[in-house]
Order: sequence, then C-alpha cells, then structure tokens
Amino acid sequence: MTAKTGTRAPATQPSASASALTARRPRPRSGDVALDTKTGLLLDLTTLASPAPQLPRGRAQGRYRCLACGLPLEYCAPRTRPDFTARFRHTHHDPDRCNASPARQASVPAAIRNAHALAEQLHATQPGARIELAVTTVTDGNCPPVLALRLHSDQQNTTIHLAYASDLSPHQADQLAHTARDTTTRHWLLYDRLNPAHTRDIGHITVRPHRQNQRLERLTPTPTQRRLATTPIAVAWRAQGLLLVPFGGHTVLHEPRIGEDWTGPAATYQRDWKISHPRPAPDATWWGLIPLPLRALTAPALLAAATQTMTGLERAQHGRESYRRAQARAQFTRGRTQPAVLHAVTPARPATSAAGGMAEPSTEPAPVSAPPAPISDARPRLARLRKAVRRLFRRP
Repeated sequence: MTAKTGTRAPATQPSASASALTARRPRPRSGDVALDTKTGLLLDLTTLASPAPQLPRGRAQGRYRCLACGLPLEYCAPRTRPDFTARFRHTHHDPDRCNASPARQASVPAAIRNAHALAEQLHATQPGARIELAVTTVTDGNCPPVLALRLHSDQQNTTIHLAYASDLSPHQADQLAHTARDTTTRHWLLYDRLNPAHTRDIGHITVRPHRQNQRLERLTPTPTQRRLATTPIAVAWRAQGLLLVPFGGHTVLHEPRIGEDWTGPAATYQRDWKISHPRPAPDATWWGLIPLPLRALTAPALLAAATQTMTGLERAQHGRESYRRAQARAQFTRGRTQPAVLHAVTPARPATSAAGGMAEPSTEPAPVSAPPAPISDARPRLARLRKAVRRLFRRP
C-alpha cells in the first residue's frame, strides 16, 4: 500500500470524447424557405409573422418542395408550443440532408436576395401595388431556381420572372412557357445585363432613328432566349435602373438591280442590316437593346417609346437603302462614261504575232493628221509696235 501523505491528489479531468458525449447536441440547422406548390408562392418563414396557423403541418401531400433539389419537404411546427421555431426539413431523422451540391444550395438565398432588391425598386415606383414573391421553376441541374414577382395593381397584373446566375435549362423554359399561357397577365423574363452568361458577344451599333446618331448595345441571343421570344413572354434585360427591350437585327446584302453597280466605292454600301420588331424574329442575326426606365415594366405608356424608336429605325432603314442604291446607280453611270473617254485618248497598240513576237502591220487605215497651223512672221508686228511707241512720245 502506498503511504498516505498530507497532499491530496488532483481530480482527474474528463476527456474530450467524454465531454462530447455528455454535451447536448446542437440543434439541426433549419430550412426557412420552400415552394408552396398549391399557390406557387415562396414560403419564407423569416418574414411570416405567424405561419403555424396558416400552413398545415407535416408533408401535406407533397405541398412543400425544396428549391435546391426539388424534393418534398416536411413542415415542422408543434401544435401546442407557439414559441417553437418552425422549419422545413427533408426527412424526420436528418433534417439537414439535401441532395443538391453546396453551390446549388448557395444559389437559392442569392436568388432570393436578388428578387427582393428588384421588388424594392418596383415598390418605390408603384407604392400602391401588391408584390408577391413566387417560384416559377425550382433548380434544374446547374441552373438555379427561377423566381418571379407578381404585381397586382388596378391597371394590370404583371408577373416578372427573374433569370439568375445562368441561362434557363430546356426544362425550365418549358415550364415558363406553360406558365405564360395565362393571357390575363403580362409576363416578363428579365436577364441581368451585367452577367456575362446572359449577354453573349456584347457590342454596340450606331443608328439614326430621328436623324441623330444614337449608340445602342447589341448582343447574340442564346437558343433559349430565341425560343422564349416566340412565346407570349417578353424577354428583356435590366441594368442600373434601366429596362433594355430587344429588337431583331438581320444582316442583308442588297441585290443588284438594273442600272446599279456595286463595285468600287459602292462595294462598302452593299452590306447592310434590317430590323424586325416589335419582337425579334427567330432568324435574327443579333439583337439590339433600347433603354427605357425600369418602371416601364408596369407602365404600358412608357413602352410606347420603344415602339416609336423601332419604327424610326425602320424608316431609317428604308432611307439608308435608297441612299445606297443611289450611290450604286451613280457608280454605274461613271462606269459607262469612263471607258469611252479612255478609248478616245489611248493610242492603239500594234498587234503582235503569237509566233515570233514581231509587230504586225495594221490593216486599219492610218488616221490623217491635221495640217500644221501657219506660223506668222513676227517681224512686221514688231515694226508696227515700234512705230506706235514713237507716235506716243512725239512732241506736238
């Protein structure tokens, strides 16, 4: 046995593993947003004052969907504890598990913040309008969800669909075209002008719609944008408080007509472009963008300015073609008169034989030279001049 000493042995410290087992596990991270398939709206539990009495608990027959993976969610809210924080979860055992990648999960709150920012801008222009945040389609592959703003006003109901981060997938485009079948509501699809994925091959073009030079932006549309332009959806872009409405630009080559010559100086005028409006045609080479105030989304009167600009561009197109064809006719006239003058002043070269390269005598009669002009004698004229000078200086 060990002898007893006056000192007391220190207490043994609990290990880290033991403390981890005895400590209370942290509460699982809750999901605050979901898609309500019954109304099509976005359910955000952070903005709802009292969601428990309004939403049914549990799965509710697949009513709630995850925006990142599209799987059904369960609404977790107790019946008798109003202080309990409500949340959405995928499964009962592991609420935080989502099959979507971290990048796709991070795109959901970013897209929601983007929609809230636009809603604040529109609410400032129309204080009396009621704006609801809805979901058009959930995430599909690497494409983030497409959110929408529903504007309810006395004039017209408008739904603004927002593309975020990347272009829409074919499945998302199908769902969007199916949603736009409602003719009582005006549908917009807004892209971000500052996002390179939404604007390919951005450039500029100088036009003269009202006899004044105006510089407009132009871009190459994506296949999805071309397809949606043929539906009732109005495709547009937004950037720094502006709404950019597209028109179609078609590269053309003027066909020569009788009495026109497109060579020489007129060769640069033959290649031109024409416009298709008020919507771009499916075969448009590029799209031009006409800037309007952002409040034109809910003000049809402001959209008339874009229509007037497109009409002015069409008038300028006809005027530009008339001027260029006039230049081609002038080139044709110059081409007919210039060879005749050259033939009159250029001497005929003697023909050379193909065998020896010797000059062959011409069979044409030689032109008769004009007789030389008679040379007058200058001596009598000088004598008369001297005689006249003496008369002038002769004294009376």
